[in-house]
Amino acid sequence: MRKLAVILALSLLGACNSAGIPVESGTVADPQRGGLLYDTACSACHTTQPHWRDKPVVNSWDELLRQVSGWQSVAGQNWRPDEVRDVAAYLNQRFYRLPCPVAGCSSTTGGT
Repeated sequence: MRKLAVILALSLLGACNSAGIPVESGTVADPQRGGLLYDTACSACHTTQPHWRDKPVVNSWDELLRQVSGWQSVAGQNWRPDEVRDVAAYLNQRFYRLPCPVAGCSSTTGGT
């Protein structure tokens, strides 16, 4: 039954907003707040394992934003774009280390 729920959630995620979350230039991500949001809303289902796959689902900052946006929607969180950005920044610092256009989203302070 749980596998069916995961498959359904993945299907719904694919139908989510493929344009991603708009990120305004000059914004600054807050990965600490993102970590709190992630721990509160996502850690019940996620361990670190989904972020350490052999074949990563996320290969760019925009894709990370889309994934966070889609999954928070599936989880019924209704996050604002800045909250999605902050969670993506947290995940980027902790796991992905992708180049990104927003200050605060890379593993070092100050953006990219």
